[in-house]
Amino acid sequence: MEGSPELRKIQRPLETRGIPKDIPNSEIFVRAHWDILLSILERHWSELRKVKSRYPKGPRTTLERAEKFFERTHRYLVSLTQCDIPPPELQFLPFSKQLARSTLIFSTVVSSLAGVLFYVTLAAHTRGILSQGETVLLLLPACSLLYLPIPLHRRTRINMEHSCRYLREGGKGHIVIGDVREGMFISFCAHEMAHHFLRERGRGGGLWEEGWARWIQLRVSEALSREYSVDALTPSLTLLLGELKEALMLARGGRPIPAWVRKVKSPFHTGAFTRWVKGEPSHSRERLFVHALGTAAFALLNEFRGDDIFKEFIGDKKPYPQL
Repeated sequence: MEGSPELRKIQRPLETRGIPKDIPNSEIFVRAHWDILLSILERHWSELRKVKSRYPKGPRTTLERAEKFFERTHRYLVSLTQCDIPPPELQFLPFSKQLARSTLIFSTVVSSLAGVLFYVTLAAHTRGILSQGETVLLLLPACSLLYLPIPLHRRTRINMEHSCRYLREGGKGHIVIGDVREGMFISFCAHEMAHHFLRERGRGGGLWEEGWARWIQLRVSEALSREYSVDALTPSLTLLLGELKEALMLARGGRPIPAWVRKVKSPFHTGAFTRWVKGEPSHSRERLFVHALGTAAFALLNEFRGDDIFKEFIGDKKPYPQL
Protein backbone atom coordinates (compact mmCIF):
# COMPACT_ATOMS: atom_id res chain seq x y z
CA MET A 1 0.00 0.00 0.00
CA GLU A 2 1.15 3.50 -0.69
CA GLY A 3 0.79 6.55 1.46
CA SER A 4 -1.85 9.18 0.82
CA PRO A 5 -1.22 11.80 -1.92
CA GLU A 6 -0.85 14.52 0.72
CA LEU A 7 1.71 12.42 2.58
CA ARG A 8 3.68 11.62 -0.59
CA LYS A 9 3.80 15.35 -1.34
CA ILE A 10 5.63 16.10 1.90
CA GLN A 11 7.62 12.86 2.16
CA ARG A 12 10.77 14.17 0.48
CA PRO A 13 11.05 17.41 2.51
CA LEU A 14 10.42 15.38 5.66
CA GLU A 15 13.25 12.97 4.85
CA THR A 16 15.68 15.80 4.10
CA ARG A 17 15.00 17.16 7.60
CA GLY A 18 15.98 13.90 9.25
CA ILE A 19 12.45 12.73 10.01
CA PRO A 20 12.10 8.91 10.21
CA LYS A 21 11.33 7.21 6.91
CA ASP A 22 8.94 4.88 8.75
CA ILE A 23 6.13 7.41 8.32
CA PRO A 24 4.37 5.61 5.41
CA ASN A 25 4.24 2.36 7.44
CA SER A 26 2.66 4.26 10.31
CA GLU A 27 0.06 5.76 7.99
CA ILE A 28 -0.77 2.30 6.62
CA PHE A 29 -1.11 1.02 10.19
CA VAL A 30 -3.41 3.90 11.11
CA ARG A 31 -5.46 3.49 7.92
CA ALA A 32 -5.91 -0.24 8.57
CA HIS A 33 -7.37 0.46 12.01
CA TRP A 34 -9.11 3.72 11.13
CA ASP A 35 -12.44 2.76 12.72
CA ILE A 36 -10.75 1.89 16.02
CA LEU A 37 -8.93 5.21 16.01
CA LEU A 38 -12.25 6.94 15.34
CA SER A 39 -13.71 5.36 18.49
CA ILE A 40 -10.63 6.45 20.47
CA LEU A 41 -11.13 10.03 19.28
CA GLU A 42 -14.81 9.94 20.23
CA ARG A 43 -14.03 8.57 23.69
CA HIS A 44 -11.53 11.28 24.52
CA TRP A 45 -13.63 14.02 22.91
CA SER A 46 -16.46 13.15 25.30
CA GLU A 47 -13.98 13.62 28.17
CA LEU A 48 -13.05 17.10 26.96
CA ARG A 49 -16.68 18.12 26.50
CA LYS A 50 -17.26 17.52 30.21
CA VAL A 51 -14.79 20.29 30.98
CA LYS A 52 -16.54 23.66 31.29
CA SER A 53 -13.57 25.77 30.26
CA ARG A 54 -11.30 25.25 27.25
CA TYR A 55 -8.51 27.12 29.08
CA PRO A 56 -7.28 25.67 32.39
CA LYS A 57 -8.04 27.96 35.30
CA GLY A 58 -6.27 28.16 38.62
CA PRO A 59 -3.26 29.95 40.06
CA ARG A 60 0.06 30.32 38.32
CA THR A 61 2.71 27.87 39.38
CA THR A 62 5.10 29.03 42.07
CA LEU A 63 8.64 27.69 42.32
CA GLU A 64 7.70 25.60 45.36
CA ARG A 65 4.73 24.01 43.59
CA ALA A 66 6.76 23.57 40.40
CA GLU A 67 9.38 21.53 42.24
CA LYS A 68 6.63 19.45 43.85
CA PHE A 69 4.88 18.73 40.53
CA PHE A 70 8.23 18.06 38.86
CA GLU A 71 9.27 15.48 41.46
CA ARG A 72 5.84 13.80 41.42
CA THR A 73 5.83 13.58 37.61
CA HIS A 74 9.23 11.89 37.66
CA ARG A 75 8.10 9.35 40.27
CA TYR A 76 4.98 8.55 38.25
CA LEU A 77 7.00 7.91 35.09
CA VAL A 78 9.44 5.67 36.97
CA SER A 79 6.46 3.63 38.20
CA LEU A 80 4.74 3.52 34.79
CA THR A 81 7.82 2.56 32.77
CA GLN A 82 9.62 0.51 35.44
CA CYS A 83 12.81 2.40 34.54
CA ASP A 84 14.72 4.11 37.35
CA ILE A 85 16.01 7.02 35.27
CA PRO A 86 17.45 10.06 37.10
CA PRO A 87 15.38 13.25 36.73
CA PRO A 88 16.47 16.15 34.51
CA GLU A 89 17.25 19.62 35.83
CA LEU A 90 14.33 22.04 36.19
CA GLN A 91 14.82 25.56 34.81
CA PHE A 92 11.85 27.58 36.05
CA LEU A 93 11.18 30.91 34.29
CA PRO A 94 8.74 33.40 35.90
CA PHE A 95 7.69 35.04 32.63
CA SER A 96 4.26 36.34 33.75
CA LYS A 97 5.72 39.60 35.14
CA GLN A 98 7.69 40.12 31.94
CA LEU A 99 4.51 39.55 29.90
CA ALA A 100 2.52 42.06 31.97
CA ARG A 101 5.29 44.66 31.72
CA SER A 102 5.74 44.33 27.95
CA THR A 103 1.96 44.41 27.37
CA LEU A 104 1.63 47.58 29.45
CA ILE A 105 4.44 49.32 27.57
CA PHE A 106 3.07 48.33 24.15
CA SER A 107 -0.50 49.32 25.09
CA THR A 108 0.72 52.72 26.29
CA VAL A 109 2.60 53.38 23.05
CA VAL A 110 -0.29 52.23 20.85
CA SER A 111 -2.86 54.22 22.85
CA SER A 112 -0.73 57.34 22.51
CA LEU A 113 -0.48 56.90 18.74
CA ALA A 114 -4.21 56.28 18.47
CA GLY A 115 -4.90 59.36 20.60
CA VAL A 116 -2.73 61.55 18.38
CA LEU A 117 -4.48 60.19 15.27
CA PHE A 118 -7.90 60.82 16.82
CA TYR A 119 -6.97 64.40 17.78
CA VAL A 120 -5.46 65.34 14.40
CA THR A 121 -8.36 63.80 12.46
CA LEU A 122 -11.10 65.41 14.55
CA ALA A 123 -9.29 68.76 14.49
CA ALA A 124 -9.09 68.62 10.70
CA HIS A 125 -12.79 67.71 10.51
CA THR A 126 -13.74 70.60 12.82
CA ARG A 127 -11.88 73.08 10.61
CA GLY A 128 -13.62 71.74 7.52
CA ILE A 129 -10.48 70.24 6.00
CA LEU A 130 -11.93 66.70 6.03
CA SER A 131 -15.42 65.62 5.07
CA GLN A 132 -17.42 63.28 7.30
CA GLY A 133 -16.61 60.26 5.12
CA GLU A 134 -12.88 61.05 5.09
CA THR A 135 -12.94 61.48 8.86
CA VAL A 136 -14.52 58.06 9.37
CA LEU A 137 -11.95 56.42 7.06
CA LEU A 138 -9.09 57.93 9.08
CA LEU A 139 -10.62 57.02 12.44
CA LEU A 140 -10.92 53.33 11.52
CA PRO A 141 -7.13 52.75 11.64
CA ALA A 142 -7.06 54.44 15.05
CA CYS A 143 -9.69 52.01 16.33
CA SER A 144 -7.74 49.05 14.94
CA LEU A 145 -4.64 50.33 16.75
CA LEU A 146 -6.53 50.17 20.04
CA TYR A 147 -7.41 46.51 19.34
CA LEU A 148 -3.86 45.53 18.40
CA PRO A 149 -2.56 44.89 21.97
CA ILE A 150 -5.20 42.17 22.51
CA PRO A 151 -4.03 39.63 19.86
CA LEU A 152 -0.42 40.58 20.53
CA HIS A 153 -0.80 39.86 24.25
CA ARG A 154 -2.53 36.54 23.52
CA ARG A 155 0.08 35.49 20.96
CA THR A 156 2.94 36.40 23.30
CA ARG A 157 1.30 34.54 26.18
CA ILE A 158 0.72 31.40 24.11
CA ASN A 159 4.26 31.48 22.75
CA MET A 160 5.63 31.84 26.28
CA GLU A 161 3.42 29.02 27.56
CA HIS A 162 4.52 26.72 24.76
CA SER A 163 8.17 27.66 25.06
CA CYS A 164 8.47 24.72 27.46
CA ARG A 165 11.16 22.48 25.98
CA TYR A 166 13.63 19.72 26.70
CA LEU A 167 17.34 20.40 26.26
CA ARG A 168 20.52 18.40 26.71
CA GLU A 169 23.66 20.21 27.82
CA GLY A 170 26.83 18.51 28.97
CA GLY A 171 25.21 15.10 28.73
CA LYS A 172 22.42 16.05 31.16
CA GLY A 173 18.78 16.79 30.45
CA HIS A 174 17.08 20.09 31.28
CA ILE A 175 13.39 21.03 31.18
CA VAL A 176 12.75 24.74 30.64
CA ILE A 177 9.26 25.86 31.66
CA GLY A 178 7.59 29.07 32.79
CA ASP A 179 5.14 29.95 35.56
CA VAL A 180 2.07 28.81 33.63
CA ARG A 181 -1.18 27.71 35.26
CA GLU A 182 -0.72 24.68 37.49
CA GLY A 183 -2.67 22.39 35.16
CA MET A 184 -0.58 23.47 32.19
CA PHE A 185 2.63 22.99 34.17
CA ILE A 186 1.78 19.36 34.95
CA SER A 187 0.75 18.68 31.35
CA PHE A 188 3.77 20.30 29.69
CA CYS A 189 6.21 18.95 32.28
CA ALA A 190 4.95 15.39 31.70
CA HIS A 191 5.47 15.71 27.94
CA GLU A 192 9.05 16.94 28.28
CA MET A 193 9.84 14.42 31.03
CA ALA A 194 8.74 11.67 28.64
CA HIS A 195 11.27 12.94 26.08
CA HIS A 196 13.92 12.85 28.81
CA PHE A 197 13.21 9.20 29.63
CA LEU A 198 13.55 8.18 25.98
CA ARG A 199 16.72 10.18 25.39
CA GLU A 200 18.32 8.72 28.52
CA ARG A 201 17.57 5.25 27.16
CA GLY A 202 18.81 6.13 23.67
CA ARG A 203 15.31 5.64 22.26
CA GLY A 204 14.67 9.09 20.77
CA GLY A 205 13.29 8.86 17.27
CA GLY A 206 10.99 11.47 15.75
CA LEU A 207 7.58 9.99 15.08
CA TRP A 208 7.54 7.32 17.78
CA GLU A 209 9.08 9.60 20.38
CA GLU A 210 6.35 12.19 19.83
CA GLY A 211 3.57 9.59 20.03
CA TRP A 212 4.96 8.01 23.20
CA ALA A 213 5.43 11.42 24.84
CA ARG A 214 1.87 12.54 24.00
CA TRP A 215 0.31 9.49 25.65
CA ILE A 216 2.62 9.71 28.65
CA GLN A 217 1.43 13.31 28.95
CA LEU A 218 -2.19 12.14 29.06
CA ARG A 219 -1.52 9.42 31.65
CA VAL A 220 0.32 11.80 33.99
CA SER A 221 -2.32 14.51 33.53
CA GLU A 222 -5.11 12.08 34.43
CA ALA A 223 -3.34 10.88 37.57
CA LEU A 224 -2.10 14.22 38.88
CA SER A 225 -5.36 16.04 38.08
CA ARG A 226 -7.09 13.75 40.57
CA GLU A 227 -4.25 13.91 43.08
CA TYR A 228 -3.88 17.70 43.19
CA SER A 229 -7.40 18.76 42.08
CA VAL A 230 -6.08 20.81 39.15
CA ASP A 231 -7.11 20.78 35.49
CA ALA A 232 -4.16 19.24 33.66
CA LEU A 233 -6.43 17.29 31.30
CA THR A 234 -7.67 20.23 29.22
CA PRO A 235 -4.30 21.16 27.63
CA SER A 236 -3.37 17.48 27.21
CA LEU A 237 -6.66 16.50 25.58
CA THR A 238 -6.75 19.60 23.37
CA LEU A 239 -3.41 18.73 21.77
CA LEU A 240 -4.18 15.00 21.68
CA LEU A 241 -7.55 15.45 19.96
CA GLY A 242 -6.09 17.88 17.43
CA GLU A 243 -3.42 15.37 16.41
CA LEU A 244 -5.83 12.40 16.32
CA LYS A 245 -8.21 14.39 14.14
CA GLU A 246 -5.36 15.31 11.79
CA ALA A 247 -4.30 11.65 11.55
CA LEU A 248 -7.85 10.54 10.74
CA MET A 249 -8.11 13.15 7.99
CA LEU A 250 -4.71 12.19 6.62
CA ALA A 251 -5.21 8.41 6.59
CA ARG A 252 -8.90 8.19 5.75
CA GLY A 253 -8.21 6.60 2.35
CA GLY A 254 -11.43 7.88 0.76
CA ARG A 255 -13.63 7.15 3.78
CA PRO A 256 -16.33 9.73 4.56
CA ILE A 257 -15.58 11.81 7.65
CA PRO A 258 -18.43 11.76 10.20
CA ALA A 259 -19.96 15.16 10.85
CA TRP A 260 -19.08 15.08 14.55
CA VAL A 261 -15.36 14.70 13.75
CA ARG A 262 -15.38 18.05 11.97
CA LYS A 263 -16.83 19.61 15.13
CA VAL A 264 -13.85 18.50 17.21
CA LYS A 265 -12.01 21.73 17.95
CA SER A 266 -8.36 21.59 17.04
CA PRO A 267 -5.61 24.13 17.75
CA PHE A 268 -4.13 23.23 14.35
CA HIS A 269 -7.10 23.98 12.07
CA THR A 270 -7.44 27.76 11.89
CA GLY A 271 -6.85 30.07 8.97
CA ALA A 272 -4.31 32.88 8.85
CA PHE A 273 -6.89 35.60 9.55
CA THR A 274 -8.42 33.69 12.47
CA ARG A 275 -4.97 33.10 13.94
CA TRP A 276 -4.24 36.83 13.74
CA VAL A 277 -7.54 37.84 15.37
CA LYS A 278 -7.17 35.28 18.18
CA GLY A 279 -3.44 35.80 18.52
CA GLU A 280 -2.64 32.13 17.91
CA PRO A 281 0.75 31.03 16.53
CA SER A 282 1.09 29.24 13.19
CA HIS A 283 1.98 25.55 12.85
CA SER A 284 4.28 23.67 10.50
CA ARG A 285 2.18 21.23 8.48
CA GLU A 286 5.10 18.86 8.04
CA ARG A 287 5.85 18.66 11.75
CA LEU A 288 2.13 18.32 12.47
CA PHE A 289 1.95 15.22 10.24
CA VAL A 290 4.82 13.65 12.19
CA HIS A 291 3.18 14.38 15.55
CA ALA A 292 -0.28 13.29 14.34
CA LEU A 293 0.81 9.94 12.93
CA GLY A 294 2.98 9.22 15.96
CA THR A 295 0.13 10.00 18.35
CA ALA A 296 -2.35 7.94 16.32
CA ALA A 297 -0.04 4.93 15.95
CA PHE A 298 0.71 4.90 19.65
CA ALA A 299 -3.00 5.28 20.45
CA LEU A 300 -3.63 2.03 18.58
CA LEU A 301 -0.70 0.24 20.20
CA ASN A 302 -1.97 1.32 23.62
CA GLU A 303 -5.46 0.12 22.69
CA PHE A 304 -4.16 -3.30 21.63
CA ARG A 305 -1.51 -3.90 24.31
CA GLY A 306 -2.63 -1.74 27.21
CA ASP A 307 -0.27 0.27 29.37
CA ASP A 308 2.38 -2.44 29.03
CA ILE A 309 3.35 -0.73 25.77
CA PHE A 310 5.01 2.04 27.79
CA LYS A 311 7.36 -0.46 29.45
CA GLU A 312 7.84 -2.44 26.23
CA PHE A 313 8.74 0.59 24.15
CA ILE A 314 11.28 2.15 26.48
CA GLY A 315 12.92 -1.20 27.18
CA ASP A 316 12.97 -2.47 23.57
CA LYS A 317 16.24 -2.23 21.68
CA LYS A 318 14.51 -2.24 18.29
CA PRO A 319 14.27 1.15 16.54
CA TYR A 320 10.47 1.12 16.37
CA PRO A 321 7.66 -1.05 17.77
CA GLN A 322 6.55 -3.83 15.46
CA LEU A 323 3.28 -2.83 13.83
